[in-house]
Amino acid sequence: MLSMRHFFAAPGRGSLFHVMVDKLRMCGALESRPNSDAVMKRAQARCADCGREDTCQSWMAENDQPDETPYFCKNHDLFERLKHEIEAEEALQTA
Repeated sequence: MLSMRHFFAAPGRGSLFHVMVDKLRMCGALESRPNSDAVMKRAQARCADCGREDTCQSWMAENDQPDETPYFCKNHDLFERLKHEIEAEEALQTA
């Protein structure tokens, strides 16, 4: 059975990925990574295929400056890895 999300273009559904990146304040860090275009394309595709757009939008509305993505986010591991890489780079810079 098709849900309503199948009638919308994937890039429109995947736009929540960019909102999440902004909310997590990771745009610059993500863009500076090797192969960032390919990584972001795959992450946006995972986001577009999620099917939990309403849940995600509600979560984002309730969390102004979250420390991490919600457990249900298909990109949770990507964001956590990126967060740890950023923290490690900052620690090296201050050492």
